[in-house]
Amino acid sequence: LDDGSLKQHVGGYGDESLLFPEDDNAALTTWKPHIIYVEGGNTFWLQYCIEKGNYGSLIKNACITKNINDDDFASIYMGKSAGAIVAGRAVATATWKGWDDPSIVPGKGTYEDWIDSRGLEMLGDCSFFPHMSDDWVELVEEKKKNVLNRIDNDDDEEIKVICLREEDVCCVGGGRKRYFSIQSGPIPLP
Repeated sequence: LDDGSLKQHVGGYGDESLLFPEDDNAALTTWKPHIIYVEGGNTFWLQYCIEKGNYGSLIKNACITKNINDDDFASIYMGKSAGAIVAGRAVATATWKGWDDPSIVPGKGTYEDWIDSRGLEMLGDCSFFPHMSDDWVELVEEKKKNVLNRIDNDDDEEIKVICLREEDVCCVGGGRKRYFSIQSGPIPLP
């Protein structure tokens, strides 16, 4: 992602309809992907790469609900771990457990540097906290009050955190800002 290259063959296999996009920009615009899958890893590095490559608006535009009767359909965003965090409003949820090292990003080497950073805001004012377990319930409640309220909240509403357990997935329904959760058991949702 950081080097601007696709991790797949470029060009076709003799059939014009099988052409792959030549760069990341084309993959998110002219190619019209059905799914945009964003893997886990270091959340801070992922957010840095999204910002450095100006991918944020491209990803959001690809996922905005368009006319359902048209061939110009919206992509489905799927984020795993760090990919889920950057889809939310606040990247700060990555600081809560201390699992990711922010020093990998030039000029933003501490957790404090990331407290006010915004993600893609795919679900409006909701942020994501992956790898949820009962061990994190008190921490999540404390951090929701202390950390997330530092982010500018234009609507003066409490910022919501969707906690996802290992086996959970949250699907966002395009520009309607609705979500559907598939879960194995009860999890705290906003």
